[in-house]
Amino acid sequence: MKKMICKELRKAWIDFFKSKDHLHLPSASLLPADDPTLLFTSAGMVPFKDYFNGTKKPPHPRIVTIQKCLRTTDLESVGKTARHCTFFEMLGNFSFGDYFKKEAIEWAYEFSLKVLELDSERIYVTIYKDDDEAFEIWNKQIGIPEHKIIRLGKEHNWWGPAGDSGPCGPCTELYLDRGEQICFGETGCKNPKTCKPGNDCDRYLEYWNLVFNQYFQDTEGKLHPLPKKGIDTGAGLERIVALLNETDSVYETDELNHIQQAFRKEIQQRLNKTLDNNYNTISALRVLTDHLRSVTFAISDGIFPENTGRGYVIRRIIRRALLFAHHLGIHEPILYKIHPVVVDIYKEFYPEVEQNKTIVQETILQEENRFLETLTKGIKKWNEFLEEHKNQNLTLFDGEKAFILYDTYGFPLELTIELAQKEGLNVDIETFNKKMEEQKEKSKQNQQWKDFQFPPDFPYINEETKFTGYETYKEKGKILSIIYNNQLIKELNSSIKDQNIVIVTDKTCFYPEGGGQVGDTGYITGKKGKIRVLDTKKKGEIILHIGTIIEGSLQEGEEVELEIDKERRKFLTYHHSSTHLLNKALRDVLGDHIYQTGSLVAPDYLRFDFSHNKKLSEKELEEVEKRVIEAINAKAKVEAKIMALEEAKKTGAIATFGEKYGDVVRIIEMGEKGKYSIEFCGGCHVKNTGDIKYFHIIKESSPGAGNRRIEAVANERTIDYFYERIKQLENSINEFKEKYKKENEEIQKLLQTIKLELPSTKEAIQKQLEKNPFETIQLEKEIQKIENQITEVEKQIKKLQKKEGFNKEKIDSILKNTIQNLIDYKTFKVFTIIEENLTMNDLKVLTDKIKEQFSDAVILCGIKNLDKCMLLYTCTNKAVEQGIDCSTLLKETIPIIEGKGGGKKEMAQGGGKPDKIKEAIEKANEILKTQFAVI
Repeated sequence: MKKMICKELRKAWIDFFKSKDHLHLPSASLLPADDPTLLFTSAGMVPFKDYFNGTKKPPHPRIVTIQKCLRTTDLESVGKTARHCTFFEMLGNFSFGDYFKKEAIEWAYEFSLKVLELDSERIYVTIYKDDDEAFEIWNKQIGIPEHKIIRLGKEHNWWGPAGDSGPCGPCTELYLDRGEQICFGETGCKNPKTCKPGNDCDRYLEYWNLVFNQYFQDTEGKLHPLPKKGIDTGAGLERIVALLNETDSVYETDELNHIQQAFRKEIQQRLNKTLDNNYNTISALRVLTDHLRSVTFAISDGIFPENTGRGYVIRRIIRRALLFAHHLGIHEPILYKIHPVVVDIYKEFYPEVEQNKTIVQETILQEENRFLETLTKGIKKWNEFLEEHKNQNLTLFDGEKAFILYDTYGFPLELTIELAQKEGLNVDIETFNKKMEEQKEKSKQNQQWKDFQFPPDFPYINEETKFTGYETYKEKGKILSIIYNNQLIKELNSSIKDQNIVIVTDKTCFYPEGGGQVGDTGYITGKKGKIRVLDTKKKGEIILHIGTIIEGSLQEGEEVELEIDKERRKFLTYHHSSTHLLNKALRDVLGDHIYQTGSLVAPDYLRFDFSHNKKLSEKELEEVEKRVIEAINAKAKVEAKIMALEEAKKTGAIATFGEKYGDVVRIIEMGEKGKYSIEFCGGCHVKNTGDIKYFHIIKESSPGAGNRRIEAVANERTIDYFYERIKQLENSINEFKEKYKKENEEIQKLLQTIKLELPSTKEAIQKQLEKNPFETIQLEKEIQKIENQITEVEKQIKKLQKKEGFNKEKIDSILKNTIQNLIDYKTFKVFTIIEENLTMNDLKVLTDKIKEQFSDAVILCGIKNLDKCMLLYTCTNKAVEQGIDCSTLLKETIPIIEGKGGGKKEMAQGGGKPDKIKEAIEKANEILKTQFAVI
């Protein structure tokens, strides 16, 4: 065998397949393009799914890549074994309707012998049980003896699809016999005579998988023959390097070992001692090495840590790494410190890790600080839970509490299990898993159109819908296909009451959702019928008009008129162009580290996510808004230009972070030489920045670590925004004054200080902005000033009320009514109070008076104050002796008001939303009635 390092194998792989007329393409992003069925790019063929299923044409029929991949299905195994990694590099060669099994097998064998210099006597292969063609090639043409060709079932020798749907087919795998001695090792089968590829023994190590893509599996699991057969092969870079260097662990290959040693050195310096080489140390170093590499590449590709989806997985990887560092005695950030080592190793082959190193390192550090702070709180919460269990002499740790530690404090279940075992406790895994499933169910999103697949007999799979919507709002076209329930139909009539009909035409003015811009809506009209288009999407190069028939009928092949909702499109262009101006303004004010990480361009507002690790100050937000308004006032020309990618880069055009572009791109230039903005973009825009008229930032927040989010409005939506804000403020003032209208003279004087002196009609607001577009900033300040004043006045009122003690007349009235309506059970009496605007002092006086009169009282209070409410359950000691537990009662009813709270048997309270407070109190009464004696 030829010993190689990782860098040498990368070069050897690419050179070999280039000599076989393969086009070398760089690795695609870890963020799968247009494939919501996958969290990450998890295999070499993922970027080529559309080539295999025929919806896109490849740049060359033969391609070779080294694809960065991320898989987290075995996350908990990383560190425990010598070969598990979350991030890995997949060596791959591909054929799209070109060569098939014969060439794929021949070249794999040639590379194995001539490049890797493996011993042919030690090579074994597995094939799919029914694949006689592959057997004949291996046996008759290559010369592999029959006893070295093992037939296996679908579990071993069938690959795909990657995700819920996609290309798939039988496969053949190449194994290297590492010798009988492996059978007697720690992971050996102990029986070399029966040992063979495909079992659990490490003697035969699989190093290359050749997949023969013959089928397309749809989301229902059905197989359809592909238009063209293809080849998809995959070999793990580090696995082969480990094999060539005769080491059991991929962590001993040159690149991973370099990272591992950097961690070892840093930890030893911090602890001022030499680390042992025991299992725990080796496991922790492996986890730190793998996980840092994974998050470095993921964040470089624009996948930032957050609370949902793929971002949550990245956050979980970072936190798992820190927990293992914690086990070694490291309680401070460490991943960010070793990040430059990872960059230096990979920057030559993956330049994006060098280009984005600053933001990646900052994001990692911020995430580390965030979790270490959370970890401290989590340990404190664990100790609280533990004390509860000890007091109740429980041997099973509550699964709900384990879930709270996981969900709120980022504790992996394995950490809770480990902590519990040290205390002699088991963890209720069943309840934990139930809570996990409930969370997954809540977070599911409708993927219907993202997962859309054409019917197997769709004839235009390789066609392209001509888009004319940049120039016109109307177009004449021909209906190519009508798709209903994933089937092609010839005619659509009003008997089909469905809003998800898909119409495919040869050309269209409807812009499909993309680049943050939502899809167009409008109408498709034929001679005898009309369709209301509710949304527009794109699959491959085909534009999908999604809607419902509103009159008559339409037929396949019919000439139709397509017309988008013109006004809606105009507002989409105002907001899309504003997004570009906002991006430029942010970079000018905050610095060149700003990159777009996400966006939404809707008719009513825009949302823009960008890389920045701290909240913007009021001054910064004002400056950003001023710069956007200045660009609008400049009435600069907006031009769309089509050019080669390299030429576009020279213009300084800004790209979306993590986005991959083709050889030819479209850029949007605003102002001479892009003075106000120049970006890569395929969306719809104004012709002149002056068309936008007005702009205002309405909110700044954080969607996740290392990111900020700005929401804004443009054109008439700015006027609408201020009109609604002022209207709401007016209502709030009236409600506030109504709330305290019966209070004393001093409070009435305070209320009179709140005055609304702002334009109250849309016309008045428009007139003010036409005079000075920068007035948006001042209007916002005036609104906030009055809102702050209301808050301050309420504080003063509460101080005055507290000083007075309580409203005796009001309390006496509520008390009398409550006693009249009590429910008398055999062992206790229930009093129900549902009131508005009671202070805590009022409530204490009220409940104390009831308890003074009734020694067996159970009091259920629901108090509403503006947009908030409080549940308070309290009872006497005598009621507790009868079995009343206010804490349990609150736990069972507070979810109704979507709130949180807690307490003890004699008193519990919590806050939430006021809409269903009556329902919560009724539920509490029902529970008491069910559990205790008949009235």
